[in-house]
Amino acid sequence: MKKILAIAASVVLSCGMLTSCGGSQFVGTWKSVKLESNGQTMTKDDELTGDIVKDFMTIEVEKGGEGKITANGKNKDMEWSYDGDTITLTVDGDDEKATLKDDQLVLDIDGEKVYLEKE
Repeated sequence: MKKILAIAASVVLSCGMLTSCGGSQFVGTWKSVKLESNGQTMTKDDELTGDIVKDFMTIEVEKGGEGKITANGKNKDMEWSYDGDTITLTVDGDDEKATLKDDQLVLDIDGEKVYLEKE
């Protein structure tokens, strides 16, 4: 769990700027619903950890290739682009990719996964 929190913090503190048009399937607010780390899974419905999962990450994808990402209570502006079912989030010069799979964005950072659903 500590590793996924650290990774998310580094994504937020480290992702730059790309622009995009189209990609309407990505536009909207995405909230974390599941975290996978070190063989453990936590979901938004877990009695003990559900609130942690729900508050873990929010990605606001706006038209025109801009947006905001919030993770671990830190907010950052971002830019985004897409290629098919993959969105690239760019914050502070670093890129992270997420894949749209079964109506969820799946962000995989060194094997640690964050699943987000559109509100």
